[in-house]
Amino acid sequence: MKLSLKAFLFASLLSSVAVAAPTDSVILGGNVASSLTIEATPTAAASALPLSGGLKIVKVGDTLMSTNNEQGLSVTASNGSLTKDGGTSIAFLTTTVVDGAAAPALAVFDDVLLGTSAAGELAQDLYIMYTPAALQDPGDYAGVINLVVTDN
Repeated sequence: MKLSLKAFLFASLLSSVAVAAPTDSVILGGNVASSLTIEATPTAAASALPLSGGLKIVKVGDTLMSTNNEQGLSVTASNGSLTKDGGTSIAFLTTTVVDGAAAPALAVFDDVLLGTSAAGELAQDLYIMYTPAALQDPGDYAGVINLVVTDN
């Protein structure tokens, strides 16, 4: 079979186009948003703290935290004071224990709170330790604990 010059040039052009085609790429990407959450529920004791003199350790909240971060999460809780206008403040320290665990020992109240090292949920009980004076000023006392949860 004999090719004409025109057919030969056309076939050569097609084959060179197919071989010399330029290349390109498609860059892929996406974003997974953090689903870091914390929910704190005060216990009945939180609004009816015993304020008679002497050392007290009281469970004041239940917390539920979660993250989708595979390195887990960390939680901090602020220490503070129970105060009233014109009265002597009552300082308190905070700590957490695993949900349902026994009340913490005195040595645990050192700002070390539990966290996780993997994605998922963490339920903790929030405790405060405080010592009202034997003759604490009468009246209503109030305070706040700020909880902050961060991805690791």
